Amino acid sequence: MSLAGGHDEILDLVYETSVDPGVWPVLLERFSHAMGGHSAALRSYDVPSEVGTVVASRLESAALDRQFRTYANRNPLKSSLETLQRKAREEAGVGYEPGTMMDIEWLSKDAFVRTDYYRDVYQPLDIHSDISIGFDSHDMFWSGVDVYRAKSQGPFTDSDFKTCASLHPHMVRAWKLGRKLAEARSLNDSLADFAERSPHGLFILDRGGSVRHVNATGQAILARRKGLLAIGGLLAGANPDATARLRRLIATAAAGEARAGGSMALPRPDGLRPLSVIVAPLRAEHAAPLLDGPAVMVCVTDLDTQVSLPEQRVRELFDLTPGEARVAITLFEGFEPKLCAEQLEISVWTVRRHLAQIFEKTHTGSQVELARLMMRTLGAGLGADLG
Repeated sequence: MSLAGGHDEILDLVYETSVDPGVWPVLLERFSHAMGGHSAALRSYDVPSEVGTVVASRLESAALDRQFRTYANRNPLKSSLETLQRKAREEAGVGYEPGTMMDIEWLSKDAFVRTDYYRDVYQPLDIHSDISIGFDSHDMFWSGVDVYRAKSQGPFTDSDFKTCASLHPHMVRAWKLGRKLAEARSLNDSLADFAERSPHGLFILDRGGSVRHVNATGQAILARRKGLLAIGGLLAGANPDATARLRRLIATAAAGEARAGGSMALPRPDGLRPLSVIVAPLRAEHAAPLLDGPAVMVCVTDLDTQVSLPEQRVRELFDLTPGEARVAITLFEGFEPKLCAEQLEISVWTVRRHLAQIFEKTHTGSQVELARLMMRTLGAGLGADLG
C-alpha cells in the first residue's frame, strides 16, 4: 500500500533520519517541496529564549538561529511567559499531544505583517507564512519542523495539510527513536557500536521478523520475562493481544512498499509500568554489518530501569559542584526539573539555577544536548552502570 499523496520516498527518508541524522537536510528539502514551501527548518529550542539548535534547508541555519534568538522577546507568534508556564504545567500533567499550527492561528496576517518581527525576521528571509509541526514538548522546550512560504506562493492549501497529516505521525515516531539512539552514539559510530552502548533495548530483526541481533540492554529485558519475550526467534508480548499488535507493527515496518513503523506500550505484570516500544524500518546500508539487507529495528525502553552515573566522574569531567552533579545525573536519568527537585528535596528554582551553570560549563543549551553529551562522553564506561 502507498502513503497518502504518493510520498513513499519521503517516508523512507523520515525513518532514515532516526539512524542517520545527516539525512535531515535532504528530508527537509523534500518535505518543504511536498508542502508547497520554499524552505524548512528542524528546530529544538527553549521557547521563551528560543535558544537551541536549527537545521535548515534552503536557508542558512546559523543565520536563521541568530535571528530567532535575537528577536525572541519580540516574537508575536507565541504566548506570554505566564501562558507558556501554564501550558508546560498542563503538558506535564496530561502529556503533550504533537500537533500543527499556522502563524495565522496566533495572529491575523494583516496584524502580523505590521509587526517589527515580520519586518526584521521574516521579510529578509522571504518568509510570509509558516506552519509549525510539533514533535515533542516538555518544560517549555519544543522540537519540531517549521515549513516556510513566500508571499508569492500564497497560503497553505487543504492538499498541503493532507500531506502534512499523512507524514506527521511518522515524523514524530522517527524523531523519538532518533533521540533514543542519539543518547549512545556519535555520528561516526556504526549501528553495532552504538547499539551495544544504548540504555534502551535494541532488537534488529530481518524482514521475516526473526531476531538477528540484541544488545545487552535488550538481553536483560528478555531475561526478566516481564512484558517482552523471544519465542522461536520472534518477539512476543505478555499476552496474545499484545503479541499480535507488536507483530503487526513489525510486519508493517518490514513491508516492501510504503514501509512505516509504529509505537505501542507493552503491558507488564506486578504493577510495573508498561514497556515503551518503537518499531522502525532500516535500510540495508544502515542495517550493516548486523544484517545483509533491509531490516527492522525495535527499540524498547524499560521505564522502571534507569542509568546511574557515578557522581564523582561527572564532577571531574565537567567541573561541576556536588549540587550541580546531582542535578545533572537526576536529569540524565529522565526526571524533569520539577520531579528532579522532589527527588533531591530542593526547590525547582535551585534546580534551574544549577541547570544554567551546568549548561555553561558543558557548553550545551538544552537537556537533550546535555544528555547526549553525557552519554557520548561517558558511554564507554556505562556498561557497568546499567541498572
